Amino acid sequence: MGTRRKLGAALAAAALVGGTYFATSASASTPNAPNSPTMAAATTPARVFAVVNSDGTKLRGKAVASTSRLSAGTYDVRFNRNVSACAWTGTVGFRTFGGSTGPAIITVTGRAGTNNGLFVSTYNSAGSLTDEPFLVVVVCS
Repeated sequence: MGTRRKLGAALAAAALVGGTYFATSASASTPNAPNSPTMAAATTPARVFAVVNSDGTKLRGKAVASTSRLSAGTYDVRFNRNVSACAWTGTVGFRTFGGSTGPAIITVTGRAGTNNGLFVSTYNSAGSLTDEPFLVVVVCS
């Protein structure tokens, strides 16, 4: 496989994984020189996520505009894109690779009054609103 084909395949794979589109530019004066990726028009990622601490602070994420704790067990998560036509899911869980939480429940819905936000509620096993760390993932077409 030629250098250009390998680079093109690598960029296509990166675009699928990262949700970003890259374009390549070939050098006419040096046909065997590797292509250098250049960012095409800014694109909105198709997949975004947020990992949120129990106090509402963002630990990490992709295209996250803000996170906040509204009251016990209720959170607002905003993204840098419209998520109203997307699918989303969430899970209660620690923000680290290891560890676990006790039994808990999470609900995730679109945030009223905006098209870029999610309203998240976390509950203990008895059904009472309780602060819990959580993760939300949004997938758009």
